[in-house]
Amino acid sequence: MKAADKMLSKRYARAYMDLDGAAFDKHGESAARARIAELEKIRNAVSQFRRLFLHPLVGYDDKNEVLTKLLSSVSVGDVTKAYAQQTAKDPVAPQAAAFVRLLLRENRFYLLEPVLEDCMRFYNAYAGVARAEVVSRHPLDEEELRHIAKTLSASTGKKVHVTQIVSERVIGGMEIRFGDLLIDDTVKGRLERLKKNILSF
Repeated sequence: MKAADKMLSKRYARAYMDLDGAAFDKHGESAARARIAELEKIRNAVSQFRRLFLHPLVGYDDKNEVLTKLLSSVSVGDVTKAYAQQTAKDPVAPQAAAFVRLLLRENRFYLLEPVLEDCMRFYNAYAGVARAEVVSRHPLDEEELRHIAKTLSASTGKKVHVTQIVSERVIGGMEIRFGDLLIDDTVKGRLERLKKNILSF
């Protein structure tokens, strides 16, 4: 993705999440999670029509008509029902729909996925959540993933959410990506370190 589009994505996400300067509390966290969930639900609902929404020769009115029909068949507000009961103003579901219409109107629907990723980053920063990826050849069990999350959390003081990736490029062991940190405990990584040690003699 171009640098300009990355900047646009962050701007859209920042405006949509509206978390700048907000103090963390349970109500704010619930609302932030709901906004992301609503946007994801719309993303999933329109995924089959992505090519149409991206087509430069299809006008906004036609795209909006298709979007409206798609959203009418999706219970967009279910995720935020509890939140909506707490406050009648600032309903989340209409915001999500209006946001997607804004992307369509400005011919930037292609940014929907990057915006969602940036929304999650803003949420993680707001909630004090750090994300880690564990790459291994075979799936790890829940206990192993909890142990990794607990260890990383203890070293950073943050809540850590671990995502598991299964890849055949890993012969054995695991690789942990945590921010700018890469912990390579794969068989290949061990062999590389052994090779360097031998060559250093």
